[in-house]
Amino acid sequence: MDDHNATSHEQPRCAAATKSGQPCRGRPLPGRPFCLSHDPSLAAERDAARQKGGRNRAAAARLGKLLPARLAPTFEKLEAALGEVHDGALDPKVAGAMAAIARAMVAVLQAGELEQRVRELEARAAGAGG
Repeated sequence: MDDHNATSHEQPRCAAATKSGQPCRGRPLPGRPFCLSHDPSLAAERDAARQKGGRNRAAAARLGKLLPARLAPTFEKLEAALGEVHDGALDPKVAGAMAAIARAMVAVLQAGELEQRVRELEARAAGAGG
C-alpha cells in the first residue's frame, strides 16, 4: 500500500482533477468521491447556479463602475482567486494573503484620497478667508 503522502490527520480530497490537471483539493461531499464542483450528479444544479450568476453579473458591472480604476485589476485578481480556491486550484492560504495585501492597498489609497481632500479643503478655506 502506497500511503507515503497520507497521514491519519489529513482530510479526504476530491477524486477529480482541476482544469490545470492538478488533483482537486476540495473536500468530497459526504459519501461521495467528488466535491460540489466536480460531482457529475450535480451538473444540472451547477448549470442553474451559473445561469443565476450570469444574471447577477449586470449588478457586478454596475458596482464595477463605482470602483476606482486603479483598484479594478486588484478586484479582478481577487475575483479570479475566489474561483480558483473554490475549484481547488489555489491554496486558501494564498488567497487569504492576497486579500490581506489588497486590504492594505485599499487602506493606503483611502488615506491618500483623504489627505488630498483635506489639502483641497484647506486651500479653498485659505483662498476664501484671504
